[in-house]
Amino acid sequence: MLKKYIKKYGLPLVILGGLGKLASIISVFGIYGHWFVSLLPEKSESITLYLEPNKTSEEHLMYLEKEVDRLGGHGDRLTRVLSWRGWSERMIPGKYELKEGESIGDFAHKLATGDRESVRVVVPAGRDLEVIAGKISMHIFADSLELLNAIRPDSIRWKVIPNTYEMWWETDAEGAVKRLLKESNIWWNSERLEKATKQKLSAEEVVILASIVQAETSALSEAPIVSGLYLNRLKIGQALQADPTLIYAWNDLSITRVLDKHKKIDSPYNTYMYTGLPPGTIRTPEPTYIDAVLNPTDHTFLYMCAEPGATGKHVFEKHYRNHLKNARKYQRWLNKNKIYR
Repeated sequence: MLKKYIKKYGLPLVILGGLGKLASIISVFGIYGHWFVSLLPEKSESITLYLEPNKTSEEHLMYLEKEVDRLGGHGDRLTRVLSWRGWSERMIPGKYELKEGESIGDFAHKLATGDRESVRVVVPAGRDLEVIAGKISMHIFADSLELLNAIRPDSIRWKVIPNTYEMWWETDAEGAVKRLLKESNIWWNSERLEKATKQKLSAEEVVILASIVQAETSALSEAPIVSGLYLNRLKIGQALQADPTLIYAWNDLSITRVLDKHKKIDSPYNTYMYTGLPPGTIRTPEPTYIDAVLNPTDHTFLYMCAEPGATGKHVFEKHYRNHLKNARKYQRWLNKNKIYR
């Protein structure tokens, strides 16, 4: 057969043809080894790889090859496939899970199409914005300081609704704030906005009041009652006289007993000195407390005093003379327990 082909086409052409077939065979096996073969060694555990958004495609390739090789895999083959297919420039930053037995080609396709993993981001309630920013940035790429500066303004802070959100790992500070604002717009639906209007408050004012209510009582069952009390005061122009706003004005969480000297601080957050709501929230309140302001208990109470015994609850009164009696009982309890500050 070989002699027949040599006679018909000549030795040089037969040799070239043979080399071409050999090259095709080698190419097929080469493609197979670069596409269908498992990227990691057999019985390897799934791993997570992170492509940072501030890195170049060359840096991404170097990172991928180094990490896969470190685990005994085919990092060099992965980077070659990405380059051959023109995908190295198309890789999308994010968190990628490399599963056990996943082929080189399949994982390369993941990187090029952005088939990445989302992360659960907990946005906590609380007074300390540094803690809130830190908690959010723990699970995404955002810098905690940049995020803190982004949510610090009162115009943004009141819109932060504590919850657990799904985000992309590569989300930066700007992206995180955009997501929080989007969720705020969803949360403040027409029903809630209508309830705020019924209380003659804007959405922001509802959150400001909710922040005071939550700082005032840790008993959620009391929150609608406390909300109703403060709303009663707002309606008649009576000062809120909320101790938590004084503590916020002094920026001193060690204050456990508000004294007359604390009431003299000239601050817009001094609700003993100035009527109406303070200019901003004193904490990021739980959504349940916001709903408590939107759905207050209808009553005639104007005064409240903490119960003796550190129960966390309050005694409510309509008349000031009865409130004074409750206040004296509480003050005696404070003195008995040597709580002077």
